[in-house]
Amino acid sequence: MAPSAKHFAQRLNSCLDDSGAPIQIRERAAILSKMIDISKQQAWSLLEGQQLPDPDLLQKIAEEFEVDPKWLSGEK
Repeated sequence: MAPSAKHFAQRLNSCLDDSGAPIQIRERAAILSKMIDISKQQAWSLLEGQQLPDPDLLQKIAEEFEVDPKWLSGEK
């Protein structure tokens, strides 16, 4: 199954849920942008399922949340 941005967003939001992040998308985007050093706009796009991260960013996010990048991207 090819990774989809929506699938990735669901799993990314699940990771944020597990870490106790606030529910509001604006606050989540701010937290995510600080965590992995990306713009709030890019964080918003990732959380909303509008884009997939490139492989380097995917790896960085996976390490941050201590999850498998293949799981995060929806490859498995």
